Amino acid sequence: MKFLRDLFMTRRRISKGDELDSFFSPLIEHVRDKECPDKAIELLKAAYKRFHEDAFFAQQLARLNYKHDRFEEAEQWAKTAVAKRPNNSYFLDTKGQVYRQWFIAKFKAMKQTEKTPESIVDAVETALRAIECFQECEKAAVEDNDTINNAGFFGVVEVGSELLKLISSLDVFSRRNHSQCIKYLLTGYVPAEVEIPWENFHGKLKNLQKIVLEALEWISEDLSYFQTDLNTDEEKTSETVERTTKHPMHWLVNKSSTYGKYFSGVSQSKDQNQGKLTPVMKRMMIYHHGGGNITTIFSLLTNQKVCCGPNKPERPVMVLEQIISLYPSNPMGAQMPQAYLVHYIASHFALSCLSTQSPKLAAFKDLQSLSEQFPKEKQRCLPSALFLLVLLFWPEEQDTEVDKERKYKTVLSAVEHLQRLYDKKLKDIPPRKKRIYTHFFLSNGTGFEKFVHKSWTEDEKVFLEGPKGMKFHIPALKTSSVPHNNENVTFYLGFTLKGPVAYNITVQT
Repeated sequence: MKFLRDLFMTRRRISKGDELDSFFSPLIEHVRDKECPDKAIELLKAAYKRFHEDAFFAQQLARLNYKHDRFEEAEQWAKTAVAKRPNNSYFLDTKGQVYRQWFIAKFKAMKQTEKTPESIVDAVETALRAIECFQECEKAAVEDNDTINNAGFFGVVEVGSELLKLISSLDVFSRRNHSQCIKYLLTGYVPAEVEIPWENFHGKLKNLQKIVLEALEWISEDLSYFQTDLNTDEEKTSETVERTTKHPMHWLVNKSSTYGKYFSGVSQSKDQNQGKLTPVMKRMMIYHHGGGNITTIFSLLTNQKVCCGPNKPERPVMVLEQIISLYPSNPMGAQMPQAYLVHYIASHFALSCLSTQSPKLAAFKDLQSLSEQFPKEKQRCLPSALFLLVLLFWPEEQDTEVDKERKYKTVLSAVEHLQRLYDKKLKDIPPRKKRIYTHFFLSNGTGFEKFVHKSWTEDEKVFLEGPKGMKFHIPALKTSSVPHNNENVTFYLGFTLKGPVAYNITVQT
């Protein structure tokens, strides 16, 4: 029985030595390609009955049917799987993908025809059903402590982006009337042309900008925590996502840029005329340029050229300066929301890595003062805010003892809460499956150019020496590298959203 089940369920994986990643098991792939899809579907139906109407076989039938544009059948099998396991995020992802592929097929069928508000109602409703399924997938995945499944968040962004394209293709919202589309999506305004045809989903469309933004921010946070080059599908399991997003960092950069450009409502030629930009438009322009979350901000450090328009590569320094210029000229008095403060400060850290002489670079002490606007109760701070507090208040050699003690208390408190948030984020997943991502290493200097502290080890732990004998535990990235005895060691200090970690620990001789 186990052999037969594996025959139907186990897919090929490059990570397991196979030549490619397959969507179905080799058996099903062979039958549908060498014989016909109908035969493969009949085979899976027989297996569904043979294995006591197992929900995983219903999921496979939904997948196989939508892959061959049999959307009504796919919908029924997806509903069957979800009915049997309503809290399974992978089944909800499959159901969302059924509607997503159905929507894409409907969208393609209309490309050669003139679209009207009435003619696209069915397609819009299908897209909204897909988004609802992906949101249910998000909720189920967050509540499940045994898995990390971000497919729902990716699905919301993908479908939301395609739905915006469809809406924008209408005459009432075409390029020359794009401002009308923005007004419709972001305010209470409803054009007469769509008032009656879309009366059943005005509220859902007006919520689209918010839910896509929330999904992008979730994906950004996940990418800022963990490395993306790991294979998490190590054990044989029937639970797999519909598809894996390759190069998720690049995907996030591109989707964030497209999202920001769409909702900014400004062409590239008007980008410089900031006097006419509303606060919302400025925020969206920041997103378009890559300043909307810390993952895309720090990704600018690895891109020598950043495309901000058709065939218009720009240096990251120029892009970061442009991002910073879109923020209020007096940030201390602007009372920016916490997330905006994070992105503003992170943009300065990124710029400092590329150009310490930039006229747009704020003084390090000004950023320290600005960070005091983060919530005083650390449990209300975003992980990225706590991460920045560690960087901003890491003690320096020339600090007075009073300053050192004050900074250490800030850093220790931030790291304590970062660890709690990390444990919550990791849930019950083995750390080997989700290795932490390091953003910065400590180097010589002050301010933006911090230095490496001296340390010692104690009982197979690494500590930094703080003021008045305070000890700061630094987790080693690889515990096997920590000497057993109390030894003086040197190491590289890396900064992650879990807190500082020690790399390349070497015993001093």
